[in-house]
Amino acid sequence: GGFSVADITVGMDLAPANYDVAAKVETSGMVGRMFPWWMKAYSSGRIVGAGVMPVKAGQRNSWKGRERFIDMSFDDGIARIERIAPKPDGDDRDRVPEALRTGAVDLASALVSIIRKMDGDDTCSAQVPVFDGRRRYDLIARPDGVEKLRPNGYTPYVGETVNCELRIHKKVGFRKTDKSGWNDGDRRARVWMGKAFADAPPVPVRLTLDTPLGALIAHLSAASHTVGGKKVKLGQKEASLAN
Repeated sequence: GGFSVADITVGMDLAPANYDVAAKVETSGMVGRMFPWWMKAYSSGRIVGAGVMPVKAGQRNSWKGRERFIDMSFDDGIARIERIAPKPDGDDRDRVPEALRTGAVDLASALVSIIRKMDGDDTCSAQVPVFDGRRRYDLIARPDGVEKLRPNGYTPYVGETVNCELRIHKKVGFRKTDKSGWNDGDRRARVWMGKAFADAPPVPVRLTLDTPLGALIAHLSAASHTVGGKKVKLGQKEASLAN
């Protein structure tokens, strides 16, 4: 809504025994020219019962030509940093001890866990421990009603949604001094989850988030689903079964 500030692309491969996620966010339009920034993230792991067990995860981002990266592994259920830049030596933050990294997952794996839970019982009530390489927090999801999205110019998705409130509860590793406003309080988002395709788990079709720069609104602008070599795009006749 308003004017475009960023493009988000997410690819998710879900199999009975494993998953792979790749995401990219990049500023666009006038904002992209003034504040060039991009971020790429990846995660892969195993499906274990009703939960997930990440194997590796990481991200890279570039802000005005300065790049940062983190690569992690999850051996024996403990999140460990394999590579990181810049080094955390000069950070104004406490280190996350091994005890708090044990059983924690990366953010993408946490979202896969919530999506799988919603596909099973249609609710988004969850609390997942997350370690992103520098910070440890709990990602908390709570039900926030249901809605029916009508046709509009922002998304081809039309139909029922299950709405969730997402927030983070900070634990360790956050900056002690931060004047940017981005780390004030426990930030919250509202997400509309919908089944874009009848035989696939629900995905975010709308998201709202308050930021120090104003309200951010994201819409699902396109989606495709491939099973058995057959690709279907959101808006095609086959996808209408989800409405």
